[in-house]
Amino acid sequence: MPNHPPFHDVSISVEQDGTNRYTIQSDKLQQIGAQLRGPREFSVFHSIILPAIVTLLTLGFTSLFQYISWYNSIEVQRATDVADKATRTYENSAAAIGARHYATFVFVPSLRDLIEAKAKTVLSHMAQDKGTKKRDVVFTQANSKEQNPGVKRSPPGEMAQGTEQPKDDDISLHKVALDIREKRFASYYKQLKLWNENYYRLLTDIEYTLDRPVFAHAGKKIQNSPFSKSLWDKMAEINCSNPVTEELKKLRVNEDSLKFRFAAINRCFVDVNAGLDQLMTEALNKPLPSIDNLIENLTQSKIKSQLEAVLAMADEFRCYAQQRIDYYNSQKELAIVSPKNAWTWLTDVTRKEGSTSTTARRAQEHFKEAAGRCAPTLSPDFARAASTSSSNN
Repeated sequence: MPNHPPFHDVSISVEQDGTNRYTIQSDKLQQIGAQLRGPREFSVFHSIILPAIVTLLTLGFTSLFQYISWYNSIEVQRATDVADKATRTYENSAAAIGARHYATFVFVPSLRDLIEAKAKTVLSHMAQDKGTKKRDVVFTQANSKEQNPGVKRSPPGEMAQGTEQPKDDDISLHKVALDIREKRFASYYKQLKLWNENYYRLLTDIEYTLDRPVFAHAGKKIQNSPFSKSLWDKMAEINCSNPVTEELKKLRVNEDSLKFRFAAINRCFVDVNAGLDQLMTEALNKPLPSIDNLIENLTQSKIKSQLEAVLAMADEFRCYAQQRIDYYNSQKELAIVSPKNAWTWLTDVTRKEGSTSTTARRAQEHFKEAAGRCAPTLSPDFARAASTSSSNN
């Protein structure tokens, strides 16, 4: 056989070393092993191609997992930032609404008490003026009695005892109550100043952090800039006695926008403040305030119902904002590339040409769910305010 290597004679020595054990001795063992293995053959596939494939696959899978990890961290951080900014904006706006409403709520009785105090002071001065005139008459009579000894003269002590009145300012409880009224009175105008200074900043934050992200998911546009005159003109047409959702629909603006809801709350605060300013002007301009009329205007159900309606609108705003924050928090999990999310995306039947995307569908579902959970009929304050307003009208 010409293809086989030549044969070589070798000698080996086999000796038995115990039971079933043998010892092989030869100086040609390497040659024997080479003969048995045969000649070496070089394989390109096993030596180059296969290791290269394994290396490329290892590098590819490693790079893919690193990219997925990086992508997940970036997207989760982005979703977290959106949720955190929305939470901060909600907290700031809710705190501003609460502070303004409480300052207005305690301002009404403070204004009423101060008007009563002014009326009592005026009446007291009028009484003192009458007493002074009476004393002048008495002194005139006394002088006439001195000239006429037959007329009995009243002792001066009795006159002083009859004209002196106890002073409420000397009573500590009266001072404390007056101090509380004055502080609440000043607190209202302080909160009014803070509200006016921060209103447009809060309105802009609400649009950019609470509205725009979810509106971008749903493929909707934001109507009216926070600084546009058209927004103020639209809000001027709102009837605060009606549910704000119905009013926004009448104005043909998106009721899902929290910016419009916050602007509506501001408009109703403006109406309440206008009514209080009118009463303040009336109390200041009249030398003797008509207590009955002013107190009736302050305690009548109109201002009370307006404050209750604002409170109900604020509760509805908080409900919508919390639902919006929950939606943004849910985006953290959906931002992760995982087998579950990948399977949901692959099996989504709505991923067809001309159909709504998964992100848009989720955003629209959020709008519907928030509208169902935050319906004004679920708020007892709003229902009570609406019924009171309707009975007054």
